[in-house]
Amino acid sequence: MRSFFHRFCIVTLFLFSVAVVLADETQGSIRGTVNYCGLGGLDGMQVYVPGKMFTVITDESGQFQLDGLGAGSYTLFYRKGDRLLNQNRGIQVLAGQASELGVIVFCDRKGMASGGGNASIAVTSAQPLCAASSDNPQCKDADGDGVVAALDCDDGNARIYPGAIEVCDGIDNNCSGTVDDNVSLLVKHGMGICDAGKISITQCSNGYSDCDGQVANGCEVDLMRDDENCGSCGNMCASLESCGLGFC
Repeated sequence: MRSFFHRFCIVTLFLFSVAVVLADETQGSIRGTVNYCGLGGLDGMQVYVPGKMFTVITDESGQFQLDGLGAGSYTLFYRKGDRLLNQNRGIQVLAGQASELGVIVFCDRKGMASGGGNASIAVTSAQPLCAASSDNPQCKDADGDGVVAALDCDDGNARIYPGAIEVCDGIDNNCSGTVDDNVSLLVKHGMGICDAGKISITQCSNGYSDCDGQVANGCEVDLMRDDENCGSCGNMCASLESCGLGFC
């Protein structure tokens, strides 16, 4: 009886462990680093996805990671106290993988004036406050992206501003000072990395593979069901066979 009970416990523990692993593989994450008005993470800033139960509180490093996200598109909020300082929309998450945002640079002048940062250095490290009636060209927002020229690295392009999502296009979209500083990017059924404005595939989702070497269609082959690439690229099933679960 003890032997049977012992084996039962081992099998139950094994099945539980497998279930935990499978559950983890269905979740993704978002991570990055905040640089707020040149002050890093601004101790106490809240980084969160609306509707989710968890929130990251940044320290001076500005680093954050949100785990337990199912595959899909998310909006990330950055808040200090009762003030919403910034947001990133359309962040894509894949199951079992981390979506890297790189460095998110933005500055909220009202937040600084109301004590959003360290009072001893906030005024000198941030750009001068602009009055609503100011005629200073640096206080104008020519491209209408919500960021004045003094804080915008390209005030002639509404898609380029501090806090924008970096795109692999050879341009510094988020004004971080680094071109294409995303560590990884989303491709079909996988992830890629950006280098000099070009994407190369680094990882495919479980069961998929990049058999044609084309980035445009991502990891295009379902190795579990493709008769010409069954289980691996180039493994063709015989004429009377079909591919199932990666086997002919």
